Amino acid sequence: MSYPAVDPNELSVIAVADFFAGRSWTGVMVSVDYYYGFLQGMIYTPVVILFDDPFVQYKVMMILNAAMISIVPIIAYSLSYRMRTGKIWKCIITAFAAGGFCCYYAHTKFAWTETVSIVLPWILIWLVFRSGDCKNKATRLLMSLITGAACGLCFAAHIRLVAVVAALILALILEHFFFGKKIINPMGFAGSFIVTTANVVMMSYYLQKNLWCAEDSSLLKNTFANFITEIENNLAGDGLTRLTETFCSQMYYYTAATWGLGAISFCLFAAVLSACIKHKKRKEPQTYEFELSLFAFFSVFSVIFTIGISTLYRFPSDGYGVYQDTMMFGRFIDGIIPFALVFVLIMLFTHSISVNKILGAAAVLGIIYFTFIVTAVPVILESKSTRIAPVLGLYPLRVGAASRELLNFDSLLLTMSMTFCVMGVLLVVISCTKKYRSIIISTLMTMITIYSLVFISVVYLPICAAESVEKNRSVCELSEHVYNQVGAPAITAYNITRHEALMLQFLNRNVSVKVTYDIESVPENSFLAVSVDEDVSALENSRTPFLLVAESGNLRLYAYGERASAYMVSQDIGEEELESEKETLMPEKTTATSENTEPATTTTPAASTTTTERTPIVSTYTVPSVITLPADSLDDEDNWAVIE
Repeated sequence: MSYPAVDPNELSVIAVADFFAGRSWTGVMVSVDYYYGFLQGMIYTPVVILFDDPFVQYKVMMILNAAMISIVPIIAYSLSYRMRTGKIWKCIITAFAAGGFCCYYAHTKFAWTETVSIVLPWILIWLVFRSGDCKNKATRLLMSLITGAACGLCFAAHIRLVAVVAALILALILEHFFFGKKIINPMGFAGSFIVTTANVVMMSYYLQKNLWCAEDSSLLKNTFANFITEIENNLAGDGLTRLTETFCSQMYYYTAATWGLGAISFCLFAAVLSACIKHKKRKEPQTYEFELSLFAFFSVFSVIFTIGISTLYRFPSDGYGVYQDTMMFGRFIDGIIPFALVFVLIMLFTHSISVNKILGAAAVLGIIYFTFIVTAVPVILESKSTRIAPVLGLYPLRVGAASRELLNFDSLLLTMSMTFCVMGVLLVVISCTKKYRSIIISTLMTMITIYSLVFISVVYLPICAAESVEKNRSVCELSEHVYNQVGAPAITAYNITRHEALMLQFLNRNVSVKVTYDIESVPENSFLAVSVDEDVSALENSRTPFLLVAESGNLRLYAYGERASAYMVSQDIGEEELESEKETLMPEKTTATSENTEPATTTTPAASTTTTERTPIVSTYTVPSVITLPADSLDDEDNWAVIE
C-alpha cells in the first residue's frame, strides 16, 4: 500500500499528525465533516517529523501499524498461559487465532484509526491482570492509575471504545461481587480515568476548532455528543423498525464472522454467569477461577455493548437501503471478535465444552439467522450496491463467490451454512473423542485462520492496492507540477473531490491548500486545481494571467495571477512555453484592451455561489456496484461512494 485510500479517514489521521508536528491543514480540513479522534495521529507524529517524502511516511506508518498489532498475539498468549491452558502449543494456537484474525490483518494496512482502536482493549485487560498480580499497595495504585489513563485514552482513539470501557468496568464490578477480590484500586482508577477523559475531551474540542475549523462541534459527525443528541430524533417514524433490522443484521455478522464460535461464546458466558450466581447464593466456592470469569465478563460484554453502539450508529444512516453493508456493518465488531475466540479456546482447553453447549449454540445460531432472514434480508437484497470492507469478515465464508458480486440470498445462506458446518464438526469431535479433542479443534481453528489470511492476502488487499493507485493517479501526477517548496503559491481546490483536495495537501506539506466552492472567490497568485469539466471561463476572461500548468486524468492545474506565473517561470517552465500558454488560453489579453472595458461575466450554478465552511465537496460520478475500499462508520456521503 503506497497511497492513502480511505476518504477522508486516513488523510484526516495524517492531518492530525501534521498538526502536532507544527503544520496546519485548516484550509482543506474545513471540508471534512467527520471527526476521527487524534490518538492514532499522535502516534504517527514522529513519522511525519523524521521523514519528508509522503510515500516513505506512509510505508513507515504501515510498519508502525504492524508493530502495534503484534502486541495482540503476545497478550493473547499471556492470557492463555496465565489461565492454565496447559501445554505451550495451546497458548500458541490461542495467540494465532487472535492475532491472525483476518480483519485485524486487513484493517491495519491503512493509516486510519483502526490499529490503535484494536490494540487498546487488549492493553486494558492486560493492565487489569497485571494490577491483580501486584502485592504491594503502592504498585497496585500505580497500575490502577495507568489502567484508568488507558481507559480515558480509548476516547481519543475511537468513540466506539466507550463500549469496551463500559464492559471492563462492569466486569470489575461483577468480579468484586462474586469473588470479593479487589484487583485494582477504585479511587486511583476512577481519578485517573476522569482526569484523562477530561483532557481527551479538551484536546478533541481544540482540534475540532483549530484543525477542523468547527466553531460548533455539533456540526461534526462521528462525535459522541452528536451520537447522543440524535438518538431520539432517529427513532421517530420508522426508526424502531430500522433499529430492529439493524440489530438483527449486526448479530448475524458477529456469529457468521466468527464461523459460529460467537454463538458458543454466548452459551459459555451464560454458563459462567449462572454458575457464579448459583454459588454466590449458596455461599459455595466458585466453579470457575476468578481470572477466567473476569475475562468471560469482559469479552462477551465487549461484544454485546459494541453491537449495541454499532446498531445505534448505523440504523439512521443515509445509506440505509442503498448499501447492503449499512445494516450489517461489522467493522466496529471486528475489533472485539478475537476476544470471543480466545474465550472459547480457553474454555475448551481448561473446562472442555459439552455436547449440550454445542447444541445450545446451534439453537442460538438458528434464532439469530431466522430473525435476520425475516427482518433484514429483504431490505439488504433490495440494495443495489455494497462495500467489502465494512463486512469483510463475511467474505472468506463465501467460498467460490466472486468478491465483486453483490450479496444475494444464496451467498448469505452459504455463510450461514458454513457456520453450521463448523458446529457439526465440533459436535462430532466432542461426542466421539476426548483424548484428541483439543488437537482436532485447534487444527480446525488454525485451518480457518490460515484460509482467511490467504483470502485477504490474495483477493482483498491486491484489489485495494490497485484501486488506491488508480484513484490517486491523477492527483499524484498533477502534484508533481506544484513544487512543494516553502514560498510556493498556495493551491486552491475548486469543486474537486474531498479526497483529491486532501491528497494535494498530503503530497505538498510546504504549500497551503484551500477549498472553495465559488469560482469568484478564487484568490489571485495561487495554483488552481479543478476538474477538466469545470467551467473556469470567469477566470480565463479576466485580466489576471491564467495559465494552464498541467493536466492529468480528470484534473487540471492552473497558475492564476502574476506572481504565480512568475513563480512558474522561475521553476521548470521557460518563458517561451509560458508565452505560448498565454496565446492559447488568453488570446484576448495579448491585444489592446481599453481600460474601461468591463470584464466578461460568467453565470455560475447556484450551488457554487452559496458557500458554507461545513459543507462537504460534492462530486458525483459512477462507481462499481461493489466498492472494496474501506469505509468509516458514517461515511455514506463520502464522494467516492456516491452513486450517480
